[in-house]
Amino acid sequence: MKVVVDARPALEARKTGVGHYTTHILRTLPGADPLDEITAWYLHPQGLLRPRPLFPDVPGLHEKASRIPRRVFGSLSARLGEPRIERFLDLDVLLATNFLPPATASPGVVLVVHDLAFRRFPETAPHVSAGWLQRFEGWLARAARVIVPSVSARDDLRDLYGVDPGRIDAIHHGVDAHAFRPAPEPVVADMRRRFEIAGPYALFVGGIEPRKNLERLVRAFGRVRGLDDVSLVIAGGSVRWFPEAPQQLEAAIAALPAGVGSRVIRTGYVSQADKVALMTAATLMVYPSRYEGFGFPVMEAFAAGLPVLTSNVSSLPEVAGDAAELVDPEDTDAIAAALERMLQDRDLLDNLAAAGVARVSGFTWEATARATAATLHRAHATARG
Repeated sequence: MKVVVDARPALEARKTGVGHYTTHILRTLPGADPLDEITAWYLHPQGLLRPRPLFPDVPGLHEKASRIPRRVFGSLSARLGEPRIERFLDLDVLLATNFLPPATASPGVVLVVHDLAFRRFPETAPHVSAGWLQRFEGWLARAARVIVPSVSARDDLRDLYGVDPGRIDAIHHGVDAHAFRPAPEPVVADMRRRFEIAGPYALFVGGIEPRKNLERLVRAFGRVRGLDDVSLVIAGGSVRWFPEAPQQLEAAIAALPAGVGSRVIRTGYVSQADKVALMTAATLMVYPSRYEGFGFPVMEAFAAGLPVLTSNVSSLPEVAGDAAELVDPEDTDAIAAALERMLQDRDLLDNLAAAGVARVSGFTWEATARATAATLHRAHATARG
């Protein structure tokens, strides 16, 4: 079986969750499915002059770069359905890693639908056009199989689009626990110096967008009492689909009581090394998102041994299990009370940290790849009739 994986999200310089998912699938799928031919396909116009593999250290992974500028390809693909990916390589199954596949006539498409935030909270997704929604609905009907990262997302797909649950495979993402081992003290000290972080802090990691509920988190932090040495660190950059979100966040910070706003620290987008250092030194992770399809930061915090406060909605209770403190993300007072309680209860923090480490052991990329390989084989069987 010839499997093509849309590798384009893995090439993004500032990867979001979709980019990290695609990268890990490319690295683990060949080992999970060694008898099949796995090819990473992407757009790489520079390859015309200096072709070189982007994943040279992955045994069994083939690569195919189509030498077309991304914007040109995207426009043609959306408007004309051309050029089809079949012009560049043969395939039996296509894993569409980012909601929609490239133009194709293949009956063996497997869609990966990471979340339904654009339907649950359309005001947070102004970049989603009517044309995109139409194409998405069309591919939901045509795809051989659909992968989602949680049972919660599967239920959303069923409820919002009427997709037969029998065509949907809920496959949890993994986490590379090794990558979140505690950073050495000199690295942590350098991180604190660069970001001007002194003393204990609660940490948020993620994109700056309304769905992450950061304005409410900031207001909740302003209501925490008796912990004037604690900071709130917000690590994440702006997202291209909601560029005004950072300004809205800054306005919320400016509205805090005197002496509190100076304890809210924004780092901007952080590298993997800085993220690990931030998690190493943090007291807890706070992630009161209004909606997630999975919730990578929760799992990453577990891997780092960091206690977690997160939301009791969407996929987050499913992912966190009993290893995190859960709170209503729409209740500012509840978030504040949970923050205050956790910051003052060392035993609770220790118990949650231990529970998180235990829970994350069940979420590996190897398991994700094995389940994905099984879905690809089911899609191939469906495509062949």
